[in-house]
Amino acid sequence: MNVDTVVGMFSIEIRRTFAVRQGLPAPVRDAKNLPPLMPAEGFRVTMRAGFSFEDDQLGERGWFVDTDALDESVDRCVERLAGGAWPEIFDFRPSFENVAKWAFTDLAPSIPQLDYVELDNETIGVTTRYVRSH
Repeated sequence: MNVDTVVGMFSIEIRRTFAVRQGLPAPVRDAKNLPPLMPAEGFRVTMRAGFSFEDDQLGERGWFVDTDALDESVDRCVERLAGGAWPEIFDFRPSFENVAKWAFTDLAPSIPQLDYVELDNETIGVTTRYVRSH
């Protein structure tokens, strides 16, 4: 079978791992007099930004977009997320859900056909994904 006769879709994911300080109170844990989940150094989080494109969107160089160019946008987003306690950075309640949506909105103009942004809180084993509506 010739590779040119196969029809499909590509999916690419860009990842960064960093520490964040969410900084929100934990009412359930507080009510039970349990210690906070967030370690002093913050939560270990991996952000994933995924986008997809069709075969016919490949350019003459054999790619849809140069991922090196996208790295700058992703790195800027990560710098903001890791830049301090989230209640000090954002003017909204910085739950992982709201921050995932913010990151999607932040990255969408620079990542063509962005499908999702995921925040994987590896410290506590919870992943939040904001997905583009179709």
